[in-house]
Amino acid sequence: MSDVNMKIGYKCSSLEIPFNFIDDYIADCLPVYPLIYIWSLRRLLDGEVPSFQEIGEHFRVTESDVIRAWRHWEKERLVSIISGKQGMEITFLPVNKKFSETTEALHENIQDANPAAVVHSRPQYTAQELACYRSDSRDVERLFSRAEKTLGKLLSYNDMTVIFGFHDWLRLPIEVIEYLLTYCEENEHRNLRYIEKCAMDWADNDIKDLETALLYVQNFDRNYREILRHMGQVSGYPTPTHRKFMNKWLYTWNFPLEIITEACDRCVEQITKPNFKYVDKILSEWHKKGVLTMEDINAADEDFETKQKNILRPLPKPNRFINFNQRDIDFDKYEKMERAYLEQKYK
Repeated sequence: MSDVNMKIGYKCSSLEIPFNFIDDYIADCLPVYPLIYIWSLRRLLDGEVPSFQEIGEHFRVTESDVIRAWRHWEKERLVSIISGKQGMEITFLPVNKKFSETTEALHENIQDANPAAVVHSRPQYTAQELACYRSDSRDVERLFSRAEKTLGKLLSYNDMTVIFGFHDWLRLPIEVIEYLLTYCEENEHRNLRYIEKCAMDWADNDIKDLETALLYVQNFDRNYREILRHMGQVSGYPTPTHRKFMNKWLYTWNFPLEIITEACDRCVEQITKPNFKYVDKILSEWHKKGVLTMEDINAADEDFETKQKNILRPLPKPNRFINFNQRDIDFDKYEKMERAYLEQKYK
């Protein structure tokens, strides 16, 4: 995790908790959030800056939970946060501080320039954290047991970190993760990297419950896999770019699957290394012509061939014989002249 720096943005020599902090703020958040706030302030007054990992270990929560706590207090205007390449800088603000319009606008600009510290890479959990979650939660224990069945081995520390991240980092419900493991196992995908890639894709597509996951898998199996197969990709998961192309063909242009696979087949036949941009070009032309059936494709092909014949019909090359102006000869007249000449000669 990136480094964190903390400081107190007001005069404070001892730990003082105002009444309005207890009256107005504690009831509107998770119980651990005020504990993180108070304990961190206490450590800071002693000249120590606790890291997210330290805070998480102390309260037996994950680093992402710690980050969410600080974002909550930022929203409540009790701290200000600036995120940068070096990490996060957290400044404690007075509990009763009033924001002027200018300060309010500045705060909003900071928020826009420094979006919430979403963990873009999987957090790291200590072995103690994982053991705690596994012992305290039957759901997590069940999830790890299911993962062992899918992977066919006992989970290592790294395995548990990845799998627990599906729930804590990607925010996938436990039952959705269990179905994901079953889905990958049924399709002979037992590589954890592949499973994590699928989990990230499901999170990106906002899979929040089992019903949505079932519909997503049905759609993926019926359409995506068939398209990938016609593109020569018999295994693997589509990249975000490939998925963007396929969604456009299927749901924006509303092409039947038969038409899309026909375009894929033509791509494979015409170029040595099939690519989605080439297929997109074919389908773009068909979309402009209103193609929706194989009969439409045949008609479009015939029209194209006719135009090509007209364009490609060879014209005679100019030469001195073609450019020569032919004479108009009266052969009857010459025949009469020749006969008269012979008669005259023999007389």
